[in-house]
Amino acid sequence: MSVKKLSAALALFMFLAGCNNENSTDKSVSENNTETGDITSENKSESSTNNQEGQNIDENENSSTSETDSQKQEDTQNESSSNTEDKEAGTETEKNMGKKDKYIEKLNEIEKAAAEIRNTDDDSTLGMTKSEEEILKKWDQALNEIYQVLEKQLSKSEMEKLRAEQRKWIAYRDETAKEAAKKYEGGTLESLEYIASQAGTTKDRCYELVEGYMN
Repeated sequence: MSVKKLSAALALFMFLAGCNNENSTDKSVSENNTETGDITSENKSESSTNNQEGQNIDENENSSTSETDSQKQEDTQNESSSNTEDKEAGTETEKNMGKKDKYIEKLNEIEKAAAEIRNTDDDSTLGMTKSEEEILKKWDQALNEIYQVLEKQLSKSEMEKLRAEQRKWIAYRDETAKEAAKKYEGGTLESLEYIASQAGTTKDRCYELVEGYMN
């Protein structure tokens, strides 16, 4: 074989070897690109799943908050409705209750207040006298209120009769008080007994007018 042929054969061999290396490199690059694409696709899929789960959690939380707010609003409405019903029931009870029942209850409250006043004085003659004066004032006020109610309820003839009875009662009240205080005449208890007697007589008159005349 000549030198020229040998050189040509050697050049051909080197050319073929270079082509094989280039093909191998291209395959490796292609495989790497494929793997990178798969990883990117997996990352995208995982990110999408996480986003979807986050949205579901947010939706659940919003739904739960909405249900809680709705329940609170419903509870508030029920409480308001209950309070309104209670007020209406109380108003209806007052309407059904006549003046007579109301004033009997009021007089009972004055009796309780009078007992408390007596229990809190200082047990001195002056202290007890002031207590009886306060109690007499309460009964006088109640008597005047009752009298005004009866003026609206009674007929003219009935009211004229009541006025005549009331004048006699005033004279009776004062005379009874004088008799009660006479046993302490000149003493420190005279004034106390006089006022206490008037308070007791006025209390009895209040009950008498309500029970005997008021509707």
